[in-house]
Amino acid sequence: MLETNRISELLESYIEYKHSLGFEIKQEISVLRNFQRYTLEKDYTGALTKNIVLEWISSGNQKYKTMGRKIEVLRPFMKYSSFFDSKTEVIYENIYPNVHARPVPYIISEHETLLLMEECKNLYSPDGIRSQTIKTVIGLLWTAGLRPSEATQLKIQDVDTTNNLIHIKNTKYNSERKIPIDPTVSIEIEKYKDFIFKKIGYKLENDPLFYTTGGKALSQQSMAYAFKIIRKCLNAHPLGYDHVRLYDFRHTMACRTIKKWLLNKENVNNSLFILSVYMGHKKPEDTYWYLSATPELLNIATEKYEEYFGGFDYE
Repeated sequence: MLETNRISELLESYIEYKHSLGFEIKQEISVLRNFQRYTLEKDYTGALTKNIVLEWISSGNQKYKTMGRKIEVLRPFMKYSSFFDSKTEVIYENIYPNVHARPVPYIISEHETLLLMEECKNLYSPDGIRSQTIKTVIGLLWTAGLRPSEATQLKIQDVDTTNNLIHIKNTKYNSERKIPIDPTVSIEIEKYKDFIFKKIGYKLENDPLFYTTGGKALSQQSMAYAFKIIRKCLNAHPLGYDHVRLYDFRHTMACRTIKKWLLNKENVNNSLFILSVYMGHKKPEDTYWYLSATPELLNIATEKYEEYFGGFDYE
């Protein structure tokens, strides 16, 4: 196995360039590193070509969406590399269709959430920390609609249980926001902190909020793996993907909120902007998407439209 090659040299330069512009590109780097590792393991010393890219993509998950998204990550790298290596080839065409087609959100019911929280007791957790932490995070995701990464990155100081606020930092778009939480959530967070302090000792304000076995900080990967285990208790059949995901809690919270507004005949257009800010969406369109993507919400919205305008005349 090679230690380095031409692609590796170009990749290091590309990552440094993106970082200099203020982009973290954490997920992209993970994909690019996998590609780099593939070329090194093959002892590949050639240029960054279409063939080596497609060969790597075909060696993994064969779903069109997965393969298409890998190309989308590699395309900017290929464009960048073409300025420094004339032998670099760029894949401009969209080989795989519907890469960004969003699946219908799976709405997790309150009953299912309680089942998941109960199932946490069956997780391997010799000191009890892992099971209690996963249970608490699930409750937080259900009520607050955070991105899973936002929840696992929380520091103790980020949750103001006196004023019922969460300060979310290091978000998807390198921004930050403060969101209100229900007082009952603050109570549960305080209970969890007391539990943790008794288990592993008092923590500083700048320390992580959530921990797993042995007092190790909870990572997004550890949370995802635990959820993969406990979700087996659900008889869920999402449309467009195989299993219920942690991200579905976020979709559920948004849809639950919009449904309440629709049923209460509130001004949804005005309220959606507030929800967009709360969710940390970059564009309001990302929030409006829930109306059309969720059959139940679309039906309610249509009914309210017909009530207001007197229905449709099909003659």
